[in-house]
Amino acid sequence: MTTAPAPIAPHPRPQPAVTSHPSIRPVLWIAHKEWLDLRRDARWRVLSGVTVLLMLAALALGLLETRRLEREHRAAEAGDRQVWTAQGAKNPHSAAHFGQYAFKPVGPLALAEPGIDAHVGSAVYLEAHKQNEVQFRAARDGTLAARMGHLTLALVLQTVMPLMAILLGFAAFSGERERGTLSQLLSLGVRPAQLLLGKALASAGVLMGLLLIACAGLAAGLALFGSDHAAEVGGGGLRLAGMALGYSLYLLGFLALALAVSARARSSRTALVGLLIFWLLNSFLVPRGVTDLVRNADPLSTTLAFRAAIADDKKSLFGHDENHPGFLAFRDRVLRQYQVKRVEDLPVSFRGLSLREDDEAGYRIFDRHFDKLQAQVERQDAWRSAPGILFPMLALQPVSMAMAGTDNRHHHHFAKAAEAHRRLIQTAASQDLIDHAKNGDADYVASESTWARIPAFAYRQPGAGWAWQGQTRNLLTLTLWFSTCSALAWFAAQRPRVL
Repeated sequence: MTTAPAPIAPHPRPQPAVTSHPSIRPVLWIAHKEWLDLRRDARWRVLSGVTVLLMLAALALGLLETRRLEREHRAAEAGDRQVWTAQGAKNPHSAAHFGQYAFKPVGPLALAEPGIDAHVGSAVYLEAHKQNEVQFRAARDGTLAARMGHLTLALVLQTVMPLMAILLGFAAFSGERERGTLSQLLSLGVRPAQLLLGKALASAGVLMGLLLIACAGLAAGLALFGSDHAAEVGGGGLRLAGMALGYSLYLLGFLALALAVSARARSSRTALVGLLIFWLLNSFLVPRGVTDLVRNADPLSTTLAFRAAIADDKKSLFGHDENHPGFLAFRDRVLRQYQVKRVEDLPVSFRGLSLREDDEAGYRIFDRHFDKLQAQVERQDAWRSAPGILFPMLALQPVSMAMAGTDNRHHHHFAKAAEAHRRLIQTAASQDLIDHAKNGDADYVASESTWARIPAFAYRQPGAGWAWQGQTRNLLTLTLWFSTCSALAWFAAQRPRVL
C-alpha cells in the first residue's frame, strides 16, 4: 500500500531582514509595509520624480550660472591687471589714485545656494585714501521676473521638500483611524511607539533618499565646475556635509511634526490644513516679516550718512593740506627724528613719509566705521535667526549660505581682504617715494616695471572650519527644532486619538 505524498510547503515570501528582539520586529514590519505602500502608489512615484527633476534642473541652472560668472571674473581680473601694469612711467602716488579693482570670485557651492551675492556686489575699486564699498550688484539689473526669485537647489530643499515631509506624515495615524485599522493594530499588541517608529522609518527613508540624490548631484556639480581658481572654497566636502546636516535636521523635524499632528488631529483633512498653514508661514511669510521687523528695529545707516560720518572723522587728517596743524606737527616730529632743520635736508622723501602717515591714520578711521557696520549686520542676522526653533527656515538659511560661502560673514571676509590689498598698494607707492624721490622734486616718476612688482589681488575663501564655527548657534537651533518635534511626536503617539 502506498502512502500519500507529503504536501508541498508553499514557497516562503521574501521577508524584510529583522532582528530577534521582540520590540524591533514590529517596527521593521511596519516600516516594510509602509515602504511597499509608497512604492505601489503611483502618486508618490510621480511626486518623487517631479522633485528629482526640479533638483536636477536647479543644479543645471546653477552650474551654468556659476561657470558664466567664473569666466566673467577671470576675464575682468586679467583685463584689469593688464591695465594696471601698462600704466607706464608715472608718479607712484598718481598710480595709487589710478587704482585697480578687486573682483569677488564665485565659489563652487554657490551653484546650490547663491545667497546674498547678487545683492551685495561683485567688485570693489581700490584707490588712494578711500575705502569703497563693494559695487556692481546684479540684483539691480534684474528684470521683474528675476526679482521674483530663481530656481535653485536651496529653494527646492527649503520649500518643496518640507511639503513632501508633510504629505508623508499628515495621515500616518489619522488615516489609519479613518480606515478603522488603528484600533485593530493596537488590539493586536502593536505599541503606539512601535507604530510611530515604523512609519517614521519608512517616511524618513524617502526624505533622506531624496536629500542624498540632491547631495550626490551637488557633488557631481562641484566636479564639473572644475575651477582651479585660487578662490575655490576650501574644505568643499566638509561644507557639503554641513549643508547635509542642516537640511537633514530641518526635514526630519518637519516629518516628526507631521506625525505628531496626525496622531492628535481629529481628521486627516484637519492635520493637512494645519500643517500647510505652518509650512506657508515658515517658508514665506515669517522670514519676510522677521526681516522687516529687524530692519526697522535696528536700521542700518544710509550710504550717504555712512560716508558723511567717515568724512567728518577724516577732517582731523591733513591729507594734502600742508597748512593743516596735523601736517605741521608731523613735519616737526620728522625733523627732530632725523635731526635736521629743513625738509630739504632729510635723507628720505618727506612727501612719501607724510602720505604714509596720513594713510595709516585713515586706516584706523575706516576700520572703526566699517567694523561697526559689520557688527550691526551680524547683530541683525542673529536677531533674524533667533526664532528659528519655532520657524526653522530662519535658522536653516544662514547655515545653507554659510556653507556655500555666500552669506554676510563671507562677504565681509572678502571686503577685508580687498582692503588689505588696497593698503598694500598704498604702502608700496609711499615706500617707493620714500626710497627714491628727492625732496623738492615734484617731477619724480617710477618706472613701468614698478607696477608689475605689486602682486595681483588673489582671494581664497576661508576653510570649512571657519564656516562651521560661525554657524554653531544655528546648527544648535536646528538640533533643538528636530528634538522638540521628535518629542512632540513621541508623546502624541503614546495616546493617539482612536475615535
